[in-house]
Amino acid sequence: MDEQAKKWTSRGTLEGLKFDHRRKEYYEYLDYLKETDLGGVPDLLEHFTAYVGHMSLNRVLTIYEIYKKTLGLAGHIADVGVYKGASSLLFAKLIKIFESESLTMCHGFDWFEGTGALTEADSDLVAVGSYKADYESIKTLVQKQGFDNILKIHKLDLMKDLDTFFKENDHLRFKLVMMDSGVYEVMKAAIPFFWERLNRGGIMIFDQYACQFAPGETLAIHELLPGVKVNTIPNSWMPDAYIVKEV
Repeated sequence: MDEQAKKWTSRGTLEGLKFDHRRKEYYEYLDYLKETDLGGVPDLLEHFTAYVGHMSLNRVLTIYEIYKKTLGLAGHIADVGVYKGASSLLFAKLIKIFESESLTMCHGFDWFEGTGALTEADSDLVAVGSYKADYESIKTLVQKQGFDNILKIHKLDLMKDLDTFFKENDHLRFKLVMMDSGVYEVMKAAIPFFWERLNRGGIMIFDQYACQFAPGETLAIHELLPGVKVNTIPNSWMPDAYIVKEV
């Protein structure tokens, strides 16, 4: 979790405390990095594995491992909940590495207004307005790295605009969908559109399944996809679950 998200998120009393014993040492390490001459941005980018926390690296490796399961399947990748673009750009870079000559693209979906209104199905541990990012900054980041031919960021309201979007882009089918919104009403609105367009054998990833921070995510999954087998990768904290579409 980055500094901005940390400000708006309470630790809760359950899953949020599982790794609480690591926080003090990690924040002390962050203070060390801020005060130390590390060679600037070029060194941080070139040697990022020397600095990144193992849980953040774990997230990257988890997404990579699930992505690998879809190689050979037809369809695009959807990242539902872009925030600052970390997973969307990761998918774009994986496509460039492993599917450079294919037509596979990544489509990111977000309204860039942060966490919207919550219902009784959601947790109050994540505040309204959190996880807000700047759409133009993300677009510039994509363009500066030369990925605007692979990654398309769609600024829209997931609860209102998906019907129109898919009527205008009826050809889109997916082999991998990452659900990273967490809010009940958003998940309830979005899951049917992407599940319908997820090819057989495709994978839908969930960031915070059975987690105190996003109970609405879990509720929406089991309301909309009753009886599905929910899988996990044992060494991953987030994302923590995925479903393979069997039929």
